[in-house]
Amino acid sequence: MKARLLRAAGVSSDGKMARLVMKFGGTSVADIERIRSAVEARVAPIGHKVSAVVNYDRFHIEPDLIDAYAAMVKKLVATYYSSVTRYTSSTFLRLQLGAAFTRSEQAPRMYGSVGEAQAGLDQKPD
Repeated sequence: MKARLLRAAGVSSDGKMARLVMKFGGTSVADIERIRSAVEARVAPIGHKVSAVVNYDRFHIEPDLIDAYAAMVKKLVATYYSSVTRYTSSTFLRLQLGAAFTRSEQAPRMYGSVGEAQAGLDQKPD
């Protein structure tokens, strides 16, 4: 997993990180544990929950891994995120990930653009 995968944005006036932007674009998922470890290594040291926007453009996951991936994401969300939205320009991927997040009892909060995803952070989840 490349270091550029995660990047922070939106530091608040008190110096605490307010928003994390995760770029999974161009990532092909073969090892869910590596993704979990990379995300935890970035967010655990922050010391408080942050809002997150996840870029899934050009993201690829094998169908047999998608439910395990959604379950892993659910644990990360419960532990580290105050709010999370996701986006991809791929309608198919929005449907595929959205269905997996719904099966794992999460609000999908999938959008078609970064602007929509950032605006979605201000909305209450379904």
